[in-house]
Amino acid sequence: MIKFVFAKLKNIVKDQDYKTELVMHLIEMQRQAISNARKTMEDAQEEANNYGMPKDRYDGFRNQQIRRKDMFAKQLTQAMSNLDVLNRIDLEMQHKTVEFGALVTTDSATFLISIGIGITNFKGEDVAVISMLVPLFHAMKGKQPGDVFSFNEHEYRVLHVI
Repeated sequence: MIKFVFAKLKNIVKDQDYKTELVMHLIEMQRQAISNARKTMEDAQEEANNYGMPKDRYDGFRNQQIRRKDMFAKQLTQAMSNLDVLNRIDLEMQHKTVEFGALVTTDSATFLISIGIGITNFKGEDVAVISMLVPLFHAMKGKQPGDVFSFNEHEYRVLHVI
């Protein structure tokens, strides 16, 4: 079971500007991940090509480089998918309930409902960036400020939905 452990919430004002900055920060993280994955894929392919033709059918080094390239290709695909989802967030929308694109502040944690990358540090505070596919989202889905929900034997009170 996954358990979220958060430090006491800091006195950072969470408003539409905070949410916009957070989403822009996440977009930049995904762009960097795309760039890194592309470069590493190209490096692995170049090493495999420079190595020459396989020495035999069980040529370990060449196969290792091809597997490495394939692994980073999967990471590239995931980062591109994440970027696409982040770009679909309507930063002007004022959410009244917990749904896709909402920034949710509870009495013990802050959540952004978008992509499933877990906890990220933003402005010195941990923010859980979760997708709509995880059980935690389903526990809070549709909740409004003042509502309470439980997850993993922990009770959360929704303070704000932006």
